[in-house]
Amino acid sequence: MQKDKTHNCFATLSLVCTPIPNSLAANVTGNITYMEIIRQSDFYVIGGRPQASFCDFYHEPKSNTLCFSLEVAGGKKDTGLILLDRMTSFNESLDNLDIEIIADGSVLIISVVRNNGEKQPIACFRPDTILMWRGRKELFIKGLDLFLELSTYDLLYVGIAKKGDTYDRLFAKGHQARMQILASEPQRFPGARVSDEIYLFPFKVEPLFINVFKSEYEIEQADIDFDFDSKKLVIDAEKAMVSLLKPKYNYSLYPNYPRGKDGLYESGLTTYSYAISEGMAFRTAYGTIKGARERELTFSNEADFIMVKGDNVSFHISGVDFPAK
Repeated sequence: MQKDKTHNCFATLSLVCTPIPNSLAANVTGNITYMEIIRQSDFYVIGGRPQASFCDFYHEPKSNTLCFSLEVAGGKKDTGLILLDRMTSFNESLDNLDIEIIADGSVLIISVVRNNGEKQPIACFRPDTILMWRGRKELFIKGLDLFLELSTYDLLYVGIAKKGDTYDRLFAKGHQARMQILASEPQRFPGARVSDEIYLFPFKVEPLFINVFKSEYEIEQADIDFDFDSKKLVIDAEKAMVSLLKPKYNYSLYPNYPRGKDGLYESGLTTYSYAISEGMAFRTAYGTIKGARERELTFSNEADFIMVKGDNVSFHISGVDFPAK
């Protein structure tokens, strides 16, 4: 690598949909809408956490505000607000609408009641949907300042689809690690079903390439060619996370990472980095990686990241190794 130029890649892991409880995975299989969404992913995580639930609902029609609490069984509880007039689902003034709220511990449905009595669903939220949108700093959700603690999961398995996509790998047919997790994991809260406490996270890996040249360097066509092998990026991202955090059900831990022919080691990149661009965290006995993003960007200084430079792999913790703001 020439010293007068550097080629760098910063990749973020973004969810293509909200976390899916394993108990609802059967609703995904064969559903055309879900299939199309999940096929955007070829990197996935299986995590565990006690079930989250809603409680303490209160609808204030005058301010178009829905107040609620959200708690993780046996853990933290926090309060939040949904500002109905900030939701993009409404394309007309709320002053002229009859809003119906149906809520229980597991789901929140917001509907418009038309003059003829017909109910038109506008939005449906599960607790983890709200936590994901709060982590993305959406304007229609306020409060829930403990969202990161509420969205911290035990990292059980990291996987990829070397061919095809996450739907093919994780949903269309049996997945050995997923079945083993369901058979082996204990309840995280007394009386809970393990299937409700295991979550499936379909991610897509999105790269940002940054090339830096010294002023006297003459830029060549190859320097502005940003074509890349997306599967090599995904393979390398999996190895980076697994080698760092060593999830319980990953048996290949890639002790020689970053060396290898199927990842980015021989790609010519000066550095390459990985961060989770969601407001959630994953932990194992070997450490925790927390993600973050800005409302209109998939990266943030609040996110930890893994960086590779040559043979050196380093883990950078936001607020410790560099400023979070």
